[in-house]
Amino acid sequence: MLTNLIARTPARLGGILLAVAVLLLAWTVYLGSVLGGEVQAQNWSVSWIGLDLFEVATLTATGVLAIRRSRAVSPVAAAAAALLLLDAWFDVMTVDSPTDWYIACAMALGVELPACYVMIRLSKTALDWPGPRPGE
Repeated sequence: MLTNLIARTPARLGGILLAVAVLLLAWTVYLGSVLGGEVQAQNWSVSWIGLDLFEVATLTATGVLAIRRSRAVSPVAAAAAALLLLDAWFDVMTVDSPTDWYIACAMALGVELPACYVMIRLSKTALDWPGPRPGE
């Protein structure tokens, strides 16, 4: 049902997404004004572990699909790129000390962002791969 709605009314869906983006922007400005510089978070370590496990899952799926030369790797690689970017951002923005900041920046610039770029390129390139042959 949702797929049919999206196929029939992409302009309406686009309008809804733009409205949601405006509301999210307003919410973000509000949060930025009331939260201040520090916030206590429950389950902090579980959140980090969860993010890393999502990265493991998307990188594993990307690897398997790339080995199979499947075009299905495109959205999975895009998701992996987004997670790597988020990981780099939060690593750099949540450190406690100047030393940790330099380490986080080195990891972001040396590992996470280059891997993110590779995932983006793979995502785009995979769209041009031939589809499966009939019967496969």
